[in-house]
Amino acid sequence: MFDKYYLALFNEYLRKQFKEKFGALLIFFVLMLLPGNSWKLVGLFFGILFAILSDLKNRRLDLLLFLPYTKELVYWFGFGFLVLITVITSLVGMPFYDSLSLFLKDVLSSLIFLSAYLGLSFVLVNYLSFDPVGSLFLILLVDVVLGSIGGYSTKHLYNPYRLISPIRQESVLASAIFAAICLYIGYLSVTKKGGE
Repeated sequence: MFDKYYLALFNEYLRKQFKEKFGALLIFFVLMLLPGNSWKLVGLFFGILFAILSDLKNRRLDLLLFLPYTKELVYWFGFGFLVLITVITSLVGMPFYDSLSLFLKDVLSSLIFLSAYLGLSFVLVNYLSFDPVGSLFLILLVDVVLGSIGGYSTKHLYNPYRLISPIRQESVLASAIFAAICLYIGYLSVTKKGGE
């Protein structure tokens, strides 16, 4: 009964997202179908932007809160929605991959990127009162700049940030742990600050 209730709420959330944002989600869906991690990350970036942060910016989430949704549920449902789209598009595009290991690596890389960027954007919005759309572009800029400092070997200036960078992901384990922490801190920002 408990699970059916949340499944029904998630189903309604999915219906609302597809009904309101079909055009933007179609572009996101097509980008995610293309093989290669870079296209998936571009698609995910715009997916986060249009699926969740635009609702936050335009205060469309307030309408959901009149229904039996909490801000915490909206956060996790938004994340679940993007995970679902990522997995579905990856499965549809799977025949274009040369190997299963490359396919799984791209899916994992996409989920790491999604978790880190979504969590960090909510932290900036809720704790530092950043603009929702601007927060995502700021995270991208900082990630690219910090990831480009230094060289690839210890002979030059080595940059340990590359290990956890959501874009570079030089260590899958370290970047996955960093992404999980970002996602959880994003959740805490919603619960502690009210997720305005």
